[in-house]
Amino acid sequence: MTDAPVVIAGGGPIGMTLALDLAGHGVRSIVLERNATTTRHPKMDLTNGRSMELFRRMGVVDRLRRAGVPEDHCFDIVWAARGPSVGRELHRFRYPSPLEAREMARRRNDGTYTREPPMRVSQIVIEPVLEAAIDENPLAEARFGWTSKASRRIATG
Repeated sequence: MTDAPVVIAGGGPIGMTLALDLAGHGVRSIVLERNATTTRHPKMDLTNGRSMELFRRMGVVDRLRRAGVPEDHCFDIVWAARGPSVGRELHRFRYPSPLEAREMARRRNDGTYTREPPMRVSQIVIEPVLEAAIDENPLAEARFGWTSKASRRIATG
């Protein structure tokens, strides 16, 4: 058994981010995840600017950006017709690409925008990047395939 003052239940993006943040403050933690691996199902699509600022502080923002949708791609959401009119656009919600958002923040420079723009990335992609960062950090550990019985063994030593 490994000794750690913090045990985190759940190895999704939040649990792994918490472990990395605690490590940045010198606190050792263990993440326990019931699934055997990082997620295999599409979840989560967008990481907001405030979360990206946190990832910058933890030193993983560049790795995450390389794994996500390229920064020059817009975040537009399109409603399109189905059936005989396949491909006919009904409406488009326009959202800037991260590069455009970064430039808008630079020009305005009044604190309206976050320092880091949002990032489009699936949870399937982000989790392995966070897991790799945990594997490299001596103060954080992620254990996959843990059940509540195994978790109780850690809590009681």
